[in-house]
Amino acid sequence: MRIAYPMRVDALDKPGGDLFTVQEFIKAGRNPGPGGFAIFDGELITDLQADFSGFDLVHLTNIDRPVDTYHSYRAARAAGRPVVITTIHHSYREIARYEREGRGGAIGLVSGTLGYSGLEYLRSIVRSARYPQLLVPTIVLATHGMREAQAAVLSGARLVMVLTEKERNDIIADIGDVPAAACVLLRNGFEGDLTSSASGGDASRDIDVCVVGRIEARKNQIKILNALDDLGISGTFAGGENKNHRRYCEEFKRRIASSRSVYLGGAPHDEIVRIMRRARVHVSASWFEVSSLVDIEAYLCGCRVVSSRCGGTHEILRGRAAEYVDPGSLEDIQRGILAALARSGNTDAENIDYGIVESWASIGRKLAVVYHEAIAGAQRA
Repeated sequence: MRIAYPMRVDALDKPGGDLFTVQEFIKAGRNPGPGGFAIFDGELITDLQADFSGFDLVHLTNIDRPVDTYHSYRAARAAGRPVVITTIHHSYREIARYEREGRGGAIGLVSGTLGYSGLEYLRSIVRSARYPQLLVPTIVLATHGMREAQAAVLSGARLVMVLTEKERNDIIADIGDVPAAACVLLRNGFEGDLTSSASGGDASRDIDVCVVGRIEARKNQIKILNALDDLGISGTFAGGENKNHRRYCEEFKRRIASSRSVYLGGAPHDEIVRIMRRARVHVSASWFEVSSLVDIEAYLCGCRVVSSRCGGTHEILRGRAAEYVDPGSLEDIQRGILAALARSGNTDAENIDYGIVESWASIGRKLAVVYHEAIAGAQRA
């Protein structure tokens, strides 16, 4: 099977979770199946003029970038190819709160006033200055209507893949119904020994708190830093800077330079794992998420986890396995940090369902089944 993975035109220039997921899908597809051949052959595409006629199926990603996604959907349909989609949808309610409270300033006021659709049209026009091929798809989307285009993609896809049950509920609330029969829950995968580190491993826990994630307003690192400073606790921050949030990054670096915490900048994944294995607690307090990979990785490395109430981490780390906090409340973030630190020496088994934490290779095998079903269904139709 040849699978096309069309993505947003700036995916390689501005890597994010959607790109990481697609790259892992493609790597997983190269694993040998029966007969020793790759289970499927995937190709990442960022060219909006791509021809899908040489592929068996088109796997779309990111319903929240409808200019790119809707254009690729229409091209796939024109080529007569079946479509599936990994939605990676963020709650519009949570995004609106972030624009009002998290981003703040004049930009936050403007973006909060425009709403999601208006803001996405504006962003696409701005992006088209660097990526001219976006201009015509932006005009087409404006003509058809953003919500209508998103609903068309969801209804026209053979299968809709979500990362969490919360994501499906958010799609229904924000865009429209997704029939249960057309919806597949397929979580992110993980590599390595997935269960051996949760008790803490053999590394010394000489870091009180670590905070891993790209530095940007959405990830809320300044508020986490303020919470740590007020508590008199040092933190180790790691993550590359979002170039589109330059002012926020500069403010973060200015503040952390005068605090007891440290910023390591971007770090390779192996180094991130080493930091997590040394830390007692990992904190994330994003204004919006779908499913946070870093929360689960931190837990599997033996950290106590403080996670945002926004997102689907609670579907995997349940009960006392994590502290969930309001990203807009400094006091609640502090409460979560103190509670997690207090429990960091407790090695009792926690309420995590390891049956839903899978390797990427396992995810690849499930994808192969999904693709076969979608292709066969399209041929029967």
